[in-house]
Amino acid sequence: MLKLTQISRSYGRKTVLDAVSASFPVGLTLLVGPSGAGKSTLLRLIATAEKPNKGEVAWDGAALPGARQALRAALGYAPQAVELPDDLTAREFALHMAALKGLDAREADVQFGAITERIGLHADINNRISTFSGGMRRRLIFAQAMLGAPRLLALDEPTAELDGETAARLSELIVERAREAVVVMTTHLADALAPAAVQVLRVDQGRVVPA
Repeated sequence: MLKLTQISRSYGRKTVLDAVSASFPVGLTLLVGPSGAGKSTLLRLIATAEKPNKGEVAWDGAALPGARQALRAALGYAPQAVELPDDLTAREFALHMAALKGLDAREADVQFGAITERIGLHADINNRISTFSGGMRRRLIFAQAMLGAPRLLALDEPTAELDGETAARLSELIVERAREAVVVMTTHLADALAPAAVQVLRVDQGRVVPA
């Protein structure tokens, strides 16, 4: 279980999240709300990419910063916007990320092949990222997040820029992982995924409430 208690995050005078408390059990949690409401900020806090100004993040009953290493070891994170190394092939990038996660290289390579096969990227894994379209980059970011069967998966609009069939393939993998993991996801496909979710939360005006 992931738990946030009275989390606040400000940038200068702008308060993005204000005393947010929420629990995320095993299963799929969807975050919805208007653009700029703080959904991506909430995911960055969950992924420890940022620290809250106030409040507590706890993973498996232990609070950060003490539990930060355990949370990161369990984490798969796919941000909405990220700079990818264009000089690497997709496979080289994935194996680099696997090494950072402490995963066995051979096992990660097999996992990466299986994931990319399911999301229609396998034919391109030995091509340089510089040749990739926006949708291909999105799938690559998603694939690296899935390496190691993470127990905590934070996904920021993973199906954006994808056609309907490819988005459905990613959604299938997400629902499968949510059977064993805490999955927190922002998406424009909330209506389609809501039946598979354990909860849908709305982020708006600094607050997080049931949708």
